Amino acid sequence: MAAIARITAFAKTTRLAPCPPRNMATSTPNKLDWSPEKYLRFEAPRGRPINDLISFLSRSGLSQPQRIVDLGCGPGNSTIALKKQWPRAQITGVELSPAMVAAASQKNCGEGIDYQAGDVKDFIAPPETDLIFSNAVFHWLRSDERIQTIVQHLKRLKPGGVLAFQVPDNFEEPSHRLMRDTAYHSPGPWVKYFMGEDQKPELDPIESVATWYNSLKPYCESVEIWHTTYHHILEGHEAIVEWFETTGLKPYLDLLEEDENAKKEFVEQYIRGLEREYPTLADGKVVLHFPRLFVVGFRGETTSS
Repeated sequence: MAAIARITAFAKTTRLAPCPPRNMATSTPNKLDWSPEKYLRFEAPRGRPINDLISFLSRSGLSQPQRIVDLGCGPGNSTIALKKQWPRAQITGVELSPAMVAAASQKNCGEGIDYQAGDVKDFIAPPETDLIFSNAVFHWLRSDERIQTIVQHLKRLKPGGVLAFQVPDNFEEPSHRLMRDTAYHSPGPWVKYFMGEDQKPELDPIESVATWYNSLKPYCESVEIWHTTYHHILEGHEAIVEWFETTGLKPYLDLLEEDENAKKEFVEQYIRGLEREYPTLADGKVVLHFPRLFVVGFRGETTSS
């Protein structure tokens, strides 16, 4: 019950701005109150897909990129990983959240790194960009603009450039199914906040591998696509809430910000669902299964626009 009390305290003390409507999706869930501190609670496991993608790029012939853009760089952990791999590159981190830009700039700015506020939908990479890198950002875009946005970035890359990104692919995972089930199919004081068309906080499912390949291949010499499912050992079911309260669960909590009781009961109901879906291990911990989709497009020296 102490863990429940911690989540209840979160519901009472956190003041969140409203989630953007479905037809006004942005590249991060909310640019006003994105919390670097909360996001970095799980810095090590969140960093694994970053390092895996960089490792793939380093083995694939991308030897010494001179100019890199890190789209949706968050607090700069991905930017620093890129700089460590390619220390001579000039890297620009782009992030919609002012809090994230400030945190990244304060902690990570140095020679060859700069950060700027910007939306991944509108940002135009500088000429002669060798690599556009993105970690866990494009899933925030709605499906009708996601591939279109990525194709525009691909078309602007220099010949021989590379676009590489990963996105969570967990729409059907229990963690995310329970968010929807709790909001729409469980009785409670939160129900009225999820009834309007502009009050649908769930993100759109990630497109199929075939859709990605067919959409990107016309602009690339080759396209590499794979899935990795990470198995994160967390302290308990409340830790799953803490993991997602700054990502997939956050838009749900945003809609409940004016009703502390509804938020508290929503979180408690969600935890009860997690307890059914995620068995406790022998030491009291739980396994969070987290699938991610990786896509790398190699522009090619002569690929047409």
